[in-house]
Amino acid sequence: MLEAEIWGIAEAEDGYMVFIKPLKSEYSVPIFIGQLEAQAILIGFGGISISRPLTADLLNNLIKEADFTLLRTEISDLKDNTFFGSLVIKKPSGAEMVLDSRPSDALALAVRCKSPIYISERVVKEAGIPIENMTDMVRTDQETKRRLLRAELDEVVATENYERAAEIRDMLNLLEKTLDI
Repeated sequence: MLEAEIWGIAEAEDGYMVFIKPLKSEYSVPIFIGQLEAQAILIGFGGISISRPLTADLLNNLIKEADFTLLRTEISDLKDNTFFGSLVIKKPSGAEMVLDSRPSDALALAVRCKSPIYISERVVKEAGIPIENMTDMVRTDQETKRRLLRAELDEVVATENYERAAEIRDMLNLLEKTLDI
């Protein structure tokens, strides 16, 4: 397993891609994820607090309250164009347990717990793309975050959740100031 990082998130035709880049590597592995999963990862990255916890926030709270530790997130396999991940958790007794997880959920939790991310060398060999070939595909995290927040704003306004809409509006205003939009 290679230690890795989330290199970026980009919008794709049918959703989003999260790019996992092994440290000290010139390759990155694009993993297709949905809009909600991309939002969960970006919200965790930004340390944005929201009025109601997302699933990753709930799991993070559970891990803390149960005195567990997320030791690492692993992206361990690729079968039929589907990535497989797991969470390696340390129990209070010191014993480790491994839980199967979608990579997107595992990554959303990893950014909240500030735990390391690992990816299988075989997965990088099978699905990795040289970074130099990806520069046109990757948008900055801030631009992607803005698109995701705008989409969420449209959804909450449609459901008349004006309290959440005000929170999102404030996040967008702050983000757009940093982008000079």
